[in-house]
Amino acid sequence: MKRVILGSVVTALCAAAGSAMADGYDDTGAVYISPMADYTFLDKNRLSKNAAGYQVGLGYNFAPNFAAELDLSPNSFKIPGSGASEKLNALSIDVLYKFLPVTSVVRPYALLGGGRMTDQVGGHGPNNDQWLVEAGGGALIGLGDQTGSTRVQLRTEAKYRKEFISDAAFIPRDPGDVVVSLGLNFMFGAPTPPIAKAAPPVEEPPPPPPPPPPPPPPPPAPLDSDGDGVPDSIDQCPNTPKGDRVDALGCTIKDEIKLERVHFATDSAELLPDSIATLDYGVATLKRYPQMVIEVRGHTDSTGSKQHNQVLSQHRAESVMRYLKEQGASNPMTAKGYGQELPIATNATKDGRQANRRVSLHIVGGP
Repeated sequence: MKRVILGSVVTALCAAAGSAMADGYDDTGAVYISPMADYTFLDKNRLSKNAAGYQVGLGYNFAPNFAAELDLSPNSFKIPGSGASEKLNALSIDVLYKFLPVTSVVRPYALLGGGRMTDQVGGHGPNNDQWLVEAGGGALIGLGDQTGSTRVQLRTEAKYRKEFISDAAFIPRDPGDVVVSLGLNFMFGAPTPPIAKAAPPVEEPPPPPPPPPPPPPPPPAPLDSDGDGVPDSIDQCPNTPKGDRVDALGCTIKDEIKLERVHFATDSAELLPDSIATLDYGVATLKRYPQMVIEVRGHTDSTGSKQHNQVLSQHRAESVMRYLKEQGASNPMTAKGYGQELPIATNATKDGRQANRRVSLHIVGGP
C-alpha cells in the first residue's frame, strides 16, 4: 500500500516538473499555517497499528518557489491486545519546492527535511529521542482568488518518514512510516504583481554628429603705425622711416647692434645677472634677421697690460656669443677681442673707463 501511495506522488511531481513555468505572481516573503488531518501507515514491524492523527505546519516563503516549514506531528497509535499505545511526537524542518506560479489552480510541490522524533511505547516506557529524515510531495489547490494578500488552498500531501533508532525495546530498528495528509493552507502576504516583459528595444540609427563649431576669429593684429614690424606697444622709436632695418625695439640699426649695460665679474668673462635683459634684446633682434652676419666685439679700458686686456676682451666676446647661440640666435657669428685699442671715451675718468668696457654686435654681412 505504501509503495502505491509513494509511486503516485512521484508520478505527479514528475509531470509537474515537466510543465512550462508561466509568468505569475511571486509569493516570496509570505508566511502560512497549515493545519492538516493525517493518516499514518506504520512500518510493518512496529507493534502499533495504523491510525489517523493530525499535524500543523508553520512556513515562510524565503525565495521564489521555495519555502521553509516547521512541522509538528504529535500522534498516538494503539498496540492491539495490550491496552497500551505508542506515541510518536515528530518535530521537523522541511524545505518545499513549488513547481508552478502562485496563480496556478494546482501547485505541486516536493519536500525534503529532517528533525527529531520521540518514540515512547506504553505510558511508562522510556522517551526514545532520535533523529529522523523525511521526503515526499503534495499539491496546493487554490480556493478562490490567489492574487490577494490572503490566500487559502486545499493541501494534500504524502511523505516517507524514517526514524533512526536501534537497541530500543519493542521498537524495530530504523523503522519507516508513510504519512498522508489533507488540510488547509492559509497564506498571508501580498504577492508581487507580475512584471510585464519589456518589448525588445528597437535599434535606431545614431543621430548624426553635430557640426563642428566654427573656428574662433583670429585675434586682431597688433597695431603697428609705422609698419616696421614692431607693435606700437613696445616700439621705442615710432615713425621709423619706411624700409629702415630696425632692432627688436623698433629703432633703426646701421652697422652695429649696441648692447648697453652688459656687465661681467671683475677681471672675468662671467656674465652678471643684470646683463640678461640686454642680451635677450640682442637675441630678439638677431632672430628678426637670421641671415645677418655678426662679429661679436669685446673691448676693455686701459687698466692693466695690453696683452692681458686683449685676452680678457676675447673671452668676454666669446661668452656673449655663446649666450646668444644658446638662446636660439642662428646667425653666422664670430667673436673677436680688441682689448683697449678702440676706446670711445677717455680712460682718464671713471665714467670714461666704464664706457670703454663694452661688447657690441657689428654687422659684417648679410642683407
